Amino acid sequence: AGMAGTTVGDVLAELAALEDPRVRAVNERHGDDHGVNLTKLRAVAKRLKTQQDLALELWGTGDTAARLLALLICRPKAF
Repeated sequence: AGMAGTTVGDVLAELAALEDPRVRAVNERHGDDHGVNLTKLRAVAKRLKTQQDLALELWGTGDTAARLLALLICRPKAF
């Protein structure tokens, strides 16, 4: 994970901690299979800043919340 020191494992653990059953229930009604509040997800992304390598690794996990986070930290210009 380079010098930044944040590993995919760290991020996945953090996302798991942010998991909210109520959020998941609402999201699943809309076809989204994750339970992380998007405002909290953006806060994590803001702290991580742009980390292309980490983004690719997160995407590779196939985890929906991880993939959403990957999109947030790979291309800041998109926001």
